[in-house]
Amino acid sequence: MTTGRSHVAGRKACATRFTLCMAALLSTSVLSGCGGSNELSYDKLAVPYAAAQIGRSTSLEVLNVARDGAYQFDPDQVDQVLLTQSDTVIGYSGRSSDTRKSWLNMIVFDEYRMTAGRKYFFCIDERAKRAPDNPKQQLFPARQGILFDAQFTVDPEVLTTPYTTEEAQQTAILQWLAGRFEQDVAALVGNLKDPAQGGEVIVLSGAMVSQVFQGVFVQLDKSPGLAKNLSDEKGVPFPHMSLGEGRIRMLTQSDMAAVKIRVNLPMADAE
Repeated sequence: MTTGRSHVAGRKACATRFTLCMAALLSTSVLSGCGGSNELSYDKLAVPYAAAQIGRSTSLEVLNVARDGAYQFDPDQVDQVLLTQSDTVIGYSGRSSDTRKSWLNMIVFDEYRMTAGRKYFFCIDERAKRAPDNPKQQLFPARQGILFDAQFTVDPEVLTTPYTTEEAQQTAILQWLAGRFEQDVAALVGNLKDPAQGGEVIVLSGAMVSQVFQGVFVQLDKSPGLAKNLSDEKGVPFPHMSLGEGRIRMLTQSDMAAVKIRVNLPMADAE
């Protein structure tokens, strides 16, 4: 029993160190604000994502975010803010009153440990005025952009499979993540073509993230060697069918990973 507790404690400590590391390197724990007091800042929209800690947070703790003052909205600013829950997934979604911003936080729990194993934040901004990771960087002209952040534990089968190159393993991790995200959305709402619960924002967010990953895999299929640059400060560029260029960055540590995607928006500047 002591050994079991030590193993769990060690895993939690590792998860904490990883989360802190990823927050510093990818700016995924707290996104920067995007404008004045009358605007919905990205960090406010991502409160549930930021609050969930991989390997530590329980479903009850994540559900309590609904009562967190940091995640309360002016009714004049939002059209809908929904909390959706399935057996293993909790989703926080919403849309601004002017329909320019739609967002989804999704936290997925390990069915055995019942602590967070994956978390995602997605936002589409029809009129982004500032860089999401640098509020001092204004965007001229304002533009439509997509943000997607994820932190997750990687399936052991993916990590133990033999690959011909390190780049092939990196691509396999991304393919696994894309597949898991689609399954997690389905687990949250039911049949994607006929959702049993949740709002349309969840389904549309899922479709847009899938579209983003399609562009990523088109690029990596064309130039597999680019996967070695995924950990670079600026990430790897990829095409998006309607918004031009996107960039993706991924960092891995042991069985944990973090992904950051920006489409038609700048990545964080190097320090």
